[in-house]
Amino acid sequence: MATRTRPRVVVDGSNLATEGRTLPSLAQLDDALAAFIDENPTAEIIVVTDASFSHRVEVSERSRFKELELAGRIVTPPAGAIGRGDAFILKIADRINAIVLSNDSFQEFHDEYPWLFDVGRLIGGKPVPMVGWVFTPRLPVRNVKKPRAVKKLAVELPGGVQPTIGTTLTPVKKTTKRAAKAPAKVAKKATKAVKADKAEKAPERTPIAKAPVSKAPAEKAPEKVPAEKTGRAAKKAPARPAKRAAKAVPAEREVPVVPADGQESLEKPTTTPVLRRGRQPVNPEASFAQFRAAHKVGTRVEGEVTAFTSHGAVIRVATKGGGYVECYAPTTLLGSPAPARARDVLSRGDRVSFRLVTVDDERRIAELSLL
Repeated sequence: MATRTRPRVVVDGSNLATEGRTLPSLAQLDDALAAFIDENPTAEIIVVTDASFSHRVEVSERSRFKELELAGRIVTPPAGAIGRGDAFILKIADRINAIVLSNDSFQEFHDEYPWLFDVGRLIGGKPVPMVGWVFTPRLPVRNVKKPRAVKKLAVELPGGVQPTIGTTLTPVKKTTKRAAKAPAKVAKKATKAVKADKAEKAPERTPIAKAPVSKAPAEKAPEKVPAEKTGRAAKKAPARPAKRAAKAVPAEREVPVVPADGQESLEKPTTTPVLRRGRQPVNPEASFAQFRAAHKVGTRVEGEVTAFTSHGAVIRVATKGGGYVECYAPTTLLGSPAPARARDVLSRGDRVSFRLVTVDDERRIAELSLL
């Protein structure tokens, strides 16, 4: 008789500890593990947390977390590991054919680990009031990528700078609406063509069935029907391009006016920066030249945190003459180990001292690290 193997489970500790919370809780992770073990007493469990977990839990829980880590009851990925804890969890589960206990969908790893969609390979859990932790098999949510039209937004910042770091704001162009209406117009034209075709054939049947002797009216009828419809089509044809041209006028007015000094002047100023990826220069040439002259690589730079991106923070550094330049501080340079998010160690409006790490003269942007 074959012996039954014990199921192996890799637990996404950071996910369960943060479920329903903004910061992870080691006590909540303990409750989740205890409840899961009660339901699955034969399971072999491996608990994995992010490398930054010990820095984000409450101070009172950090010493106990270190004890669990040293005892091997909690595993953390190497500092700087690509994909952080998620990639480490899936690599372990793939190697030992284990179940993953997590509420994450691991969307960026669907192509690499298609077994995530096998029934029973992914289990989720949530704490329910007056019930406790409830666990259930689940399937990951697929990442449906839809094409989006990118429209340049006009935003005025102090000094006339329009930064292009980080996340893209991508409202849908009006042209996409016309594109969506195109199939309807084609169908409408096809319907008109069918009706016209029926109208042409109808007069031929009418004289045969009702008045075979009088052929004169039957011959005139088909000549008038297509002529009238052709006239309507001819009248409507030039109106459509004119209507499209009228709709295109407001989009052109949104383009910022560039005065002789090279700085953009915009009608609707706002203090929120609009950030876009790309190889185009981030800062004005004159302001960036002043920054380069005042700061060398490795020196200390003081700046204000103005915005956050998915992988870092935007830092505003003042220059001579009252201007400023936008610099970038990636999360990988904000601590060792690096935090999961820049906002975990920085706050908007903080004035912080950084170190100048690298300078990209082509894009006119500098990278900073936290001292």
